[in-house]
Amino acid sequence: MRCDDYRAARLAGADTEEMAEHIAACADCRSLTPLLDDAGRALQDPAQWEDPPGDLEDRIVADITAIAGTQRPAPAPSTPSRIRWAWLGAAAIVVALAVAGGLRLRSAPDWTIEVAGTELAPSAVAIVDGWNTDAGTKMRVRTTGLDPAPDGFVYEMWLSKDEIHISGGTFTQPNDVELLIGVTRADYPRIWITLEAIDEDESPSPATVLDTVREG
Repeated sequence: MRCDDYRAARLAGADTEEMAEHIAACADCRSLTPLLDDAGRALQDPAQWEDPPGDLEDRIVADITAIAGTQRPAPAPSTPSRIRWAWLGAAAIVVALAVAGGLRLRSAPDWTIEVAGTELAPSAVAIVDGWNTDAGTKMRVRTTGLDPAPDGFVYEMWLSKDEIHISGGTFTQPNDVELLIGVTRADYPRIWITLEAIDEDESPSPATVLDTVREG
């Protein structure tokens, strides 16, 4: 089981032997489990799916806009109130998870590092911003010169110390990605990104495309 599969299943309220085996071996998923459980319970609350008062959507969106410092997108015409309320519930959960994880949405990063491309992606470079949080490390990854992952593959970020490798999550579009990992870079200083086939193997592949440790 991959990290993305575990997190989706946990959010949906599943609890299987395969998930138990995964969380026993994966420190970052283990650290995120309480947040996933909180979000899952919120999604299962019937109140999330009730029709809200007429002006509630505008008030909540205005509050979220004020917090995030962004402009509200134009509403889609004739959107059913139940769908709008589901979207607002999801938005509220995102904000709650950010607060619970200690994410500082608009603060300056605690550290920034440039990660160079390897011989597999010689023109690629990534700028990684990191925020230290109670839940671990929030990272924003901005890459140039790296193509989207091919069909059947994903990119995966890793933080490592010696032979211990902790997954920071996967992505397919590498331009601007936000990830949360349950460890700190001070403990796991190496940052690298691999190209991974979508399969059962959870160990890093040899296809390293960006790395703070250049080899070859």
